[in-house]
Amino acid sequence: MGDTKLDDETSPPPKLYDPAAPAFRKNPFPLLHRLREVDPIHRTSWGWILSRYRDCAKVLASREFGMRGIRDRLRAALGDGAAFEFISQRFQFMDPPEHARIRSLTTKAFSARRVLDMRARVQRLVDQLLDDVDSARGFDVIKAVAYPLPAWVISEMLGTPVEDRERLAAWTAPITRLQEPGPFDPTLLAAGDSAAAQFMEYVRGLIDDRRRRPGEDLLSALIAAEESGDRLSLEELVAGVIFLFNAGHHTTRDLIGNALVALLQRRDQWDLLVSEPSLIPDAVEECLRYDPSITRTPRFALMDTELDGRKVAAGEPVTCLLNAANRDPERFPEPDRLDVRRADKDHLAFGGGIHFCLGATLARLETEVVLGSLLRRYPGLQLAADELEWRESITYRGPVTVPVKDT
Repeated sequence: MGDTKLDDETSPPPKLYDPAAPAFRKNPFPLLHRLREVDPIHRTSWGWILSRYRDCAKVLASREFGMRGIRDRLRAALGDGAAFEFISQRFQFMDPPEHARIRSLTTKAFSARRVLDMRARVQRLVDQLLDDVDSARGFDVIKAVAYPLPAWVISEMLGTPVEDRERLAAWTAPITRLQEPGPFDPTLLAAGDSAAAQFMEYVRGLIDDRRRRPGEDLLSALIAAEESGDRLSLEELVAGVIFLFNAGHHTTRDLIGNALVALLQRRDQWDLLVSEPSLIPDAVEECLRYDPSITRTPRFALMDTELDGRKVAAGEPVTCLLNAANRDPERFPEPDRLDVRRADKDHLAFGGGIHFCLGATLARLETEVVLGSLLRRYPGLQLAADELEWRESITYRGPVTVPVKDT
């Protein structure tokens, strides 16, 4: 389909991209393949939708695109309540120089070394969670491990009290739902505002306590982080802490679920990992490519520009479909085949450019530990359901439950 036909107002194109459709939620990839083949730079009422790897990679790395304009869209969808206050202050919604300053200070505390030093503790947490399941009767991996683990890990890193973990995890759900494109039901918006207000009040109290009694935890390190005499302000700390908890919880849960489903549905790959567990890190990278938990990320044109000959005006939103880019046959041969030995690991599951996911190392670590533990304990693990229910989201993808049984 050429550009002339697409731009002909008397002959509108069929709806190529409908992420709310049940068939898309169940399996988006056939429809994403069609979108990429027919109209890879697709215009919708939301703005431009990109589905090729090369276009997404270009936008994510380009200084011609950024986040200027996101606050206006958030305010239009959320109003001026606590949810807007929290979400709009997240540094991944900022452009340089503000983004560079806050990310640099945050990275000093949330370093790769600090994360990797958590491996032994993550393994103990996973062992504890799996010790509580009855494999003979079967269990739901999401409920048993994938949901509680990320909350426990980030809570321990931040130094929050054990008894508060469930409350913190519960607050993240209504906030996460408001990170979809709006408009929102008033009840949903009210729940998100309430959760954000309570979460921010809780974190302010936690910060006040750590300033008086610093420890060895991540929050104390964030408070102490300094560069050229600069430190994070109270509100930057609040937004940063909630972002780390919020972003690292549901996305890692879904990553673990997606990875396990993919491997159990392709038995040869699961059996290969049972016999060669050294391939588990490679398997995590392949699963990130194959079915990422974050499916799309927005940018805005900071100036008049072009994408493969299509004119994009300054201020126009551009959405990169990460799951479509990761299945682009122009970039990955046989993209619909799960191959844990795949040599090319340059996927876009964590975004790219200056906004590359800060929590990538932690997400990889937790997924590696969970998969490794399941492979060792239950080499004969199988899915215990013919059909899976997928979350009602157009930004996040993951199974609601993953029932399994050991054979």
